[in-house]
Amino acid sequence: MRLTILTLIALVAFAANSFISRWALLDASTGPISFSLLRLCSGAVLLWVLVANRANVWRPVFKPISVIALFVYATSFSVAYVSLDAGLGALVLFGGVQLTMFLLALLWREEIDLFRILGAMISFLGLCLLLLPNGTLDLNFYSLILMLLAAIGWGLYTFIGHSSSDPLLETAQNFVWATPLAVLMYVIMPDELDAKGAILAIFSGAVTSGIGYAVWYAVLPRFQSTTAAILQLSVPLIAALLGYLFLAEVLTWRLGFAAGLVFLGTIVALRQRRR
Repeated sequence: MRLTILTLIALVAFAANSFISRWALLDASTGPISFSLLRLCSGAVLLWVLVANRANVWRPVFKPISVIALFVYATSFSVAYVSLDAGLGALVLFGGVQLTMFLLALLWREEIDLFRILGAMISFLGLCLLLLPNGTLDLNFYSLILMLLAAIGWGLYTFIGHSSSDPLLETAQNFVWATPLAVLMYVIMPDELDAKGAILAIFSGAVTSGIGYAVWYAVLPRFQSTTAAILQLSVPLIAALLGYLFLAEVLTWRLGFAAGLVFLGTIVALRQRRR
């Protein structure tokens, strides 16, 4: 039961990140670079406060792949959400995350049962259906590429985190190390940040990112990496609902059908685990 609750908290936090980012960037008064910088900074501060009383916290460990993956994810994610709806962006993101983590699992020769393979194929079919050229959805190619890049970053970050021995400390250190990269990006490409954007960036960084990622890292060792990828495919459904309720985003039949295939794939892939 505890594992289920923690997993749900992490998945809702992921969906909230999509919703909050789209909300902050919707009217162009806040730029994606400053938003991602403040998001990483606030996450780093809160996580460092949570681990500050530990004896080993002052022995920083730099994991370059994790840090770069986190930075690439956070920056690409924010820029993509300038023009993508919350649900659509989340579906592209976590569909790409699933594909990335399955490929990494194959490279590392992780055992993948038939149900997870079948579930992944169904979910990927839903993602392909969504991305087919069609006039009913306004798909910005540049934003889609950036969201797929964010998916690769988050998929790699999650895959590495699967073997984490101290999820809270490692998440804190990754956020701290990623912040200078975000500062450098802001120096190169400065943009605006209004009060609403700042508040949303701080909440996203400290709560739905910092704490959400720490919770996710804590439950990751309990799942195989491919199962973790499949679980995240429930996030777009939550994000799409939040976007519909609070941002007046349109739920098209095409988006709904694609999300349904993704959800069906998730159920199929998790069937073996429930037996």
